[in-house]
Amino acid sequence: MTDPYRILGVLPDADDAAIRAAYLTAIRACPPERDAARFERVRAAFESVGTARARLAYNLFDTTVPSPADVLAAIIDAPQPAPGPAALDSARLLRVLAAR
Repeated sequence: MTDPYRILGVLPDADDAAIRAAYLTAIRACPPERDAARFERVRAAFESVGTARARLAYNLFDTTVPSPADVLAAIIDAPQPAPGPAALDSARLLRVLAAR
């Protein structure tokens, strides 16, 4: 299963009201008549993190293996480090190597 917080579009530290509001918005955007698969993903995500107790259980006991798509999405969404001295050194090294 993919990250339920990502499916609902909320942060992991969101409260019950924010998660419920995001769930209702997502359900209105994709009723089961239009996209049954997405509706089920949203419903399952809400069931897994909809209450404080469910979030605690999810955070403690979820052992599902992420799919390659989940890993790629997490890498793409991860903040990129600011270029530092190492990035400048590698750029300088590439210029030196290209000059030879």
